[in-house]
Amino acid sequence: MPPRTHYPSHKPQPRRPARRPPPRPDRHTDRQGWNRWFETELALKYDSFKYSGPCIEDLPTAQWKCHTIQYQNLEIAGRTEQLMTTEGKVIDLALENIRFGTFEKDWSAMSMERKRELALEALYRGSCACPGDNFRHFCPELRIEGLIGDGEYNVMNLLKRLIAHSPSGSRYIKDVFLFEHPYVSHGYRYSSTAPDLLKAWVRASMLYRNFCIVDTLHGLLDAYNGRPFIPTTFVKHQPKEHHDKAHGGKNCCDNSHCKEMNANKKYACSKCSKIMERSKLKLCSGCKLTFYCGGECQKKDWAQHKKLCGKQDFDPECALPHSLKGPADFIGCPPVSAGYTRTPALWRQIEYLSKPDSQERLYHFDTGPDTTRSIVLPFPAGAHEFFLVARRRAMASGSIPAVHMMFNIATNSVDPATGITWNGLSVEQIRKQFEREYHIKITEETMRAAGPFELPTQRELKEEREFYQRRVESVHMKVQG
Repeated sequence: MPPRTHYPSHKPQPRRPARRPPPRPDRHTDRQGWNRWFETELALKYDSFKYSGPCIEDLPTAQWKCHTIQYQNLEIAGRTEQLMTTEGKVIDLALENIRFGTFEKDWSAMSMERKRELALEALYRGSCACPGDNFRHFCPELRIEGLIGDGEYNVMNLLKRLIAHSPSGSRYIKDVFLFEHPYVSHGYRYSSTAPDLLKAWVRASMLYRNFCIVDTLHGLLDAYNGRPFIPTTFVKHQPKEHHDKAHGGKNCCDNSHCKEMNANKKYACSKCSKIMERSKLKLCSGCKLTFYCGGECQKKDWAQHKKLCGKQDFDPECALPHSLKGPADFIGCPPVSAGYTRTPALWRQIEYLSKPDSQERLYHFDTGPDTTRSIVLPFPAGAHEFFLVARRRAMASGSIPAVHMMFNIATNSVDPATGITWNGLSVEQIRKQFEREYHIKITEETMRAAGPFELPTQRELKEEREFYQRRVESVHMKVQG
């Protein structure tokens, strides 16, 4: 007798509830748990990735419709400039540590356990620094085993790929660099007929994704060099009115990171980034999306903002900074001699000396990406002019006698009991600064071998006096203005 046939019941079957991922642990109190949560999500998303499926505009959930095209254009412009600045800093640090330092050798010799510690610290620092922590979901590169392994997307390869974008080390980046990954490119693909709003949303998403990667690399280099880290405060440029309108007055963020940002957010001017109370900032009357601290900042920003104010279509070119800055310099900064390559540390020195509050300063010490200590030598002492001439020669060609002359002048008076010079810096601090900038060793032997410093000519002395006077006058003109 044949087996009995069972027919499916026509009664409606109860639907299984959708899988709800466990809440994301707080990164500050449970760093390991926080990272495991992300690693699990990335594994589910990319470990079985297939090049199939619809284009992004054909997906049923249209996240890209949350904001207007005007908002997306302004967001892209602001984030592009911010990312370019961050990339310049990371390239600067990467060059200093890889080309002029021992990071690659140290990393190769490091134990896997130590690499994991640094990678986790880097991921934590990167998540605190970048404006879009959630976009780590779209960074298959940001898994610890991948970062510390020997694959295509490990730490060293990512850093070298970034260096290749701007190998000069001057922090001058002509255009934004975007890391690419085939899985991400496929997942974000769209047709030629896709709406401009979707194209703008994809561009903004790629910027946020790259913030995650670049800030993680920044965090790793800082952690390797032992630099302390303090999480920054989230600065908000988007008016609350726009958020309420886009989301129906609801807070769509239910994870701990977004709640943290909303609790600690500050508002800032879109031009000068000065943090102020929301009530004291003024909105552009045209787009009603851009904050300014006053009319002066609005006027300065108009050349860029007018390209995007009220713009109803997407054009990537309009989002680029309108006036790209070249390498920093100051009044009297010499051009680079043929065949000489300035180190990233020396480019940083030049950048610090170009600041308005450094026009009367002679040199900066303990220079980091965002910190410095400067000195002023007695004036009108002869040592002042000798130092300026030596500084110009050294910056132009890397003249070793000129570097030694600067070192001797800056350390000409040392307290034998403390080893501190007249300017409050130790001899060792001054020595390390010059050694890092000119990629040399300053010892008694090297100073003897370098030969004598040629005395400044009358023309050099006259030029330095004129340069110094112009720098001082530029400060007073800014104060009076």
